[in-house]
Amino acid sequence: MKTFGDKLREARTNKGLKQSEVAKQLDCAPTSLTNWENGKVQPSLDVLSRLCAVYEISPLSLLDREYSYSDIVAISEKAVPERTYEEQIALNFSHSILDRLLIVEAQRQETKRIEETAAFIQETELLQRFGGSLNQTQIEQVKADYDTYGKQDSDILFAFHALTGVNKRAVLSMLSGLLSDSGNVQAFNDKMGNAVDFTLERLGQAKENL
Repeated sequence: MKTFGDKLREARTNKGLKQSEVAKQLDCAPTSLTNWENGKVQPSLDVLSRLCAVYEISPLSLLDREYSYSDIVAISEKAVPERTYEEQIALNFSHSILDRLLIVEAQRQETKRIEETAAFIQETELLQRFGGSLNQTQIEQVKADYDTYGKQDSDILFAFHALTGVNKRAVLSMLSGLLSDSGNVQAFNDKMGNAVDFTLERLGQAKENL
């Protein structure tokens, strides 16, 4: 397998250049080229960038393999002393590739979100239970509430927020009277489980904001 130095030498010979000619362009000693190509010393990233400009190649073409978006992210999370020379090259010279990879990753995340939302709607029969009138934002909010509070409490919360301001106040007034009686609370609790405490808390917060 070709070493990093072998690839540097090949890039130079492909351009038909002598070490002395390249050294003159870089304003360095010809022995520096020899050391780089023999693998004794690695050029700094700044020098490597200038060297590749002379050879009209990408620094990434000198690496042993291609690095994916997740690879670059993983490298960026390493402390600088823990990165290999090739990893540092991959990180420093992948900006144009990362721009494309970020677009692909964003598309993948959006596809995943759409698939998860569709599965959520099908699993919970959300549109059937709420008349099929939910927009995307509302569906996403209900899904987030399901993840946080569970199905029963989230249904109550969404049903309340779907009301108009006037109807919200009417519901709050009705529930305040209903739940002020401990007997009613117990009967309600028997039917709704832990929804009572949740409802009282959330309705109290909502009432303050009306």
